[in-house]
Amino acid sequence: MSIKAGPTFSLKDQLFNAESVGELSAAIAKAQPRFARDDFERAVLARFAGLELKDRIRWMVTVLEQHLPADYSKALDILGRSLPEPLDPDKSDDDFGKFIWVVPGEYVARHGCTPEYLDDSLSFLREATKRFSSEGAIRPFLRDFPKQTLSFVHECADDPNYHVRRLASEGIRPFLPWAERVELPVDTVIGVLDHLHADNTRYVTRSVANTLNDLSRIDADAVVTALERWHRQQAQQLDELEWMTRHALRTLLREDHPKALAFLGYPAAPKYRMSGLQTSNRVKVGEVFEWHCTLTSVIAQKLKITLRIHYLKANGKHSAKTFAVKETSFRKGESIEISKRVPFRPVTTRTLYPGTHYAQLLVNGTSRQKRRFELVE
Repeated sequence: MSIKAGPTFSLKDQLFNAESVGELSAAIAKAQPRFARDDFERAVLARFAGLELKDRIRWMVTVLEQHLPADYSKALDILGRSLPEPLDPDKSDDDFGKFIWVVPGEYVARHGCTPEYLDDSLSFLREATKRFSSEGAIRPFLRDFPKQTLSFVHECADDPNYHVRRLASEGIRPFLPWAERVELPVDTVIGVLDHLHADNTRYVTRSVANTLNDLSRIDADAVVTALERWHRQQAQQLDELEWMTRHALRTLLREDHPKALAFLGYPAAPKYRMSGLQTSNRVKVGEVFEWHCTLTSVIAQKLKITLRIHYLKANGKHSAKTFAVKETSFRKGESIEISKRVPFRPVTTRTLYPGTHYAQLLVNGTSRQKRRFELVE
C-alpha cells in the first residue's frame, strides 16, 4: 500500500486567470482598437479549467491567432505596441514581471521562427524579455537557426539592460524548466557564460550559476574547469563568485562528486571517528526518523556531512535522497554532536511505502555506517 499527500496549490490558476487574461487583452485592444477583446477573453477562459500551465499558454497563442492579422508583420507590430513599460532597469534582482507577458513571445516563437522574419522576431524577443523573460521563446530559434541566434545571444550578453543579459544565459540552459530541450555544445554554452560571469547583478549571476548547474549533468569536469578559470581571472567579486560556485555545484555536491568536493577544499579521504551511534529502528508514517552520533575529526580539515535516506519504492528497490547536516572546517581533535531528524509525512512529491528503508551518514562522500529501519503504518 502506498501513502501520498494530495495537491494543495495551483500555480496555473494563480498565473493564468480572468484577471491576467484581461490585462493582456486590454493592452492589445489599446494597440489595436479593432481587437475583439471580449471574444478573445471568452474563448480563452472557456477551456482553461481543463488545461495545465503550459497548455494554457499554448491555448492563448492559438486563440490569439484567430484575433490578430494573418500577416505576421502586422501582428508583430500590434504585439510590440501592446507591451507594457519595461521593468525597472535599475534593480538588480527579483524583478520577474507578470507571467502573462510570456504569451507575446510564445506567439513569435510559433509564427516568426522563419528565415524571412528571423531578425524581426529576435528583435522583438529582446524587447519582450524586458517585461517577462523570453527564455522559453528563444529555444526554437536556437534549434532552427543556431548560428544566427547564438550571434544574437552574444549581442544580448553585452546589452546595458540586465534582463537582456540574463536572456543570454537563461535561454541557453540545457534543462530550462518548462521549456523545449536545446542541445548546444558545452564549450559554446560556457563561452557565453565566460562573458557573463562577472556581471554586477545577482539576477544575471544566478542565471549563470543555474546554467552551469545544468551543464554539470552533462560534463561535470568542464563545469569545474570553468569555475577554476574564473577564480584565477578574478574578474568577479570574490564573495559573489564564491556564492556562484556553490550554487553552480549544488547538484554535484548533493551527489558528492569528488572533483567538486576537492575544488571546494573537502578531502576525498577524510579522517574522522564516529561514536555513540543511535538510530531509529522503527518509524510510523507521520513520525520522524532520528540519527544521533558524535563525530570527531582526527586532523584539521573541511568536512561535509550529509544523511542519505534510501526510500523503499513500489518495485521493492530503493531511491536515495540526501539531507544536509553540517559543512564546516574542523580543528584537529574537534568533536561535534550530530542530530538529524527526517520526517516521514506523506508529501505530494514522494509516495511512502511501508517496509525496510536504509539510512547512512556520509562525510565528504564516504560512508562507514548504513542502518536499516522499518516504516510502518
